[in-house]
Amino acid sequence: MKDMKWLKSPWSISIGTAILSLFLTMIYDYFKKQPMLSTVWQVLEKIWAFIVSVLNFNIKVWWLIIGLIFLISIIYLIDKLKQGETSNKPDFFSYKEGKFKRWKWTWNWEWNCYKNAWFITDLTPHCPNCDTPLVEGSTIYQLKYICPRCDFTAEDSQCDEAYKIERIILDNIERKRRGVIPS
Repeated sequence: MKDMKWLKSPWSISIGTAILSLFLTMIYDYFKKQPMLSTVWQVLEKIWAFIVSVLNFNIKVWWLIIGLIFLISIIYLIDKLKQGETSNKPDFFSYKEGKFKRWKWTWNWEWNCYKNAWFITDLTPHCPNCDTPLVEGSTIYQLKYICPRCDFTAEDSQCDEAYKIERIILDNIERKRRGVIPS
């Protein structure tokens, strides 16, 4: 049954449908005693005639002006709606950096429309010596962060794990919302 998986792929379905319709057209032409593929040729001629008639349509200049004004006004309205969305960001949206445990951390917020929620993205630790974003250099057995500027290295037990920092950030937001000052 696993060998038949290719039958369910979109490519095989679309190509199979095209081949089946071509065979049905040939059978139709055969029974109508017409030359093979004459039905396909007639359909292609009708499509070509439609394209030519659309391209030869007489357009008045004032139609173009009104259409252009309409298009510009729609683009303007969409732009205003997008600006309205950006102004409706939550209070915590400007909260993008903080010092937790050993180091300064920075992050961004991203809206996930599927889950209808804000998520922390690009959570990055900074070097305690020169404030340069650290690079994660984990091995199989340990996590480590390396500063590309001053070669500061923090290994395993010295590292703050990102998932814990993310939890602290979310807890700080929740505490601020409740009126409890985060420590």
